[in-house]
Amino acid sequence: MKRRSFALLVILVFASACATVPRDAGVSDVRAAVSERTGQSVEWSGQPSTADDPRIRALLKGELTGDKAVAVAMVNNPRLQATLAELGIARADLLQASVVRNPLFEAEIRFPSDPFRPFELRLAQTLVDLIQLPRRRALGRAAFDAAKLGVTSEVVRFAADVRAQHAELLAASQRVAMSSLNLEAAKASAELAQRQHDAQNITDLDLENEQAQYEQAKVDLAREEQRLVVARETLVRAMGLRDDSIDWRLPQAFPPPPPTEQDQQQLETLAAARRLDIDIARREVEIARQQVPMARLAALGDITVDGHYQHDASGTKTVGPGIEVPIPIFNTGAPARSRAEAEYLRAAHMLNALLAESSSHLRAARATVAEARARLEYYRDVVVPRRLRIVELTKLEQNSMLVGVFQLLQAKQNEAQARREFIDAQFDYWAARNALDRAVNGVAAEMPLTTASDQRSSQRSTTSPEGGH
Repeated sequence: MKRRSFALLVILVFASACATVPRDAGVSDVRAAVSERTGQSVEWSGQPSTADDPRIRALLKGELTGDKAVAVAMVNNPRLQATLAELGIARADLLQASVVRNPLFEAEIRFPSDPFRPFELRLAQTLVDLIQLPRRRALGRAAFDAAKLGVTSEVVRFAADVRAQHAELLAASQRVAMSSLNLEAAKASAELAQRQHDAQNITDLDLENEQAQYEQAKVDLAREEQRLVVARETLVRAMGLRDDSIDWRLPQAFPPPPPTEQDQQQLETLAAARRLDIDIARREVEIARQQVPMARLAALGDITVDGHYQHDASGTKTVGPGIEVPIPIFNTGAPARSRAEAEYLRAAHMLNALLAESSSHLRAARATVAEARARLEYYRDVVVPRRLRIVELTKLEQNSMLVGVFQLLQAKQNEAQARREFIDAQFDYWAARNALDRAVNGVAAEMPLTTASDQRSSQRSTTSPEGGH
């Protein structure tokens, strides 16, 4: 009866190794989390998509908005598919954590045989594996959950990157258009200056200034065209497109900002439900916590229990159990315990740091959005209309012979400059919104230190020549 109970216990222990593991490797959970945070659907495909994929063709028709660019990338980017494949690896690790090592079978036969051939059979199994199985399975489940959150975080980060690249391309396209208009105005001004100089109506210095502005406009356009090519290729790579001949076009302008922005309390509530970095940190704390009791048995090594059957040369048969226990003299398990406890402490401190910094990141991101929105609205409602009004008034005065053509051309150049700065303001706003979304979802730790307007102001201060009328 005791033998039957022991055998039943062993069978139950081995059967318990068969943990429930999702067949889809958690892809459905990742898909739901990504959809909640980005409004996009992600698919794990066993085969890479091609340019002939009807879904991609349909998404590339018409204007390529930021949402469409993300949707194409979600379906078509091979690096994203490689990230999703990590779920399969995590599933395999969970399966591995849910099984014990195979038992060892040993057989010995001895010579000579008189009157019977002696032999011995032995079946052994490590006991620590059986004892630690529930903890290892729980640890594997926690690691699997952390892996799903990590993949979700990477997918959400990827979607934010694609949106940023789309906004950069849209801004670059509009900057090229404005630089082309500026070049036409500078060219007209330089040609007029040459005729005025030939008629001895302006000085050599005035001619040189106009020609220098024309040459600078050429350089500015070439630089913006190069940036447009780089921005386009960056988005092409992000969308996983291999055929650049596919016809797709950008919107003519940035979308308008939403009517209102979320307040700090709304952002805090949203972040509490969505921050992936905090969820990952919590899982890491749980993993580290579960590793501590397992590390305490490290000094025991492999405790092996076995059963043997022996047949002696004299014909005597013996059956019995056995056990092998390491003696913890030299290695008492202190290194493993110390390491596990230190990793648990580190994970706990990292979680506390993220919790403490969360509100600060949200406040900084929200303040950046507020400033960018105010600047966008100021250029839209005040600066650009005023520059347009100046051009119209200058036209009237030029028709009345009160001002010259150069003043009108300068007014138009100032208007073009205001429009370029309005493009930068729009880009900065959507970049700030993107950074705020990252902060809410917990996929970015730092805000960009400079904006497009800051960079372009620095470039103008170092490259633009002085002159004009």
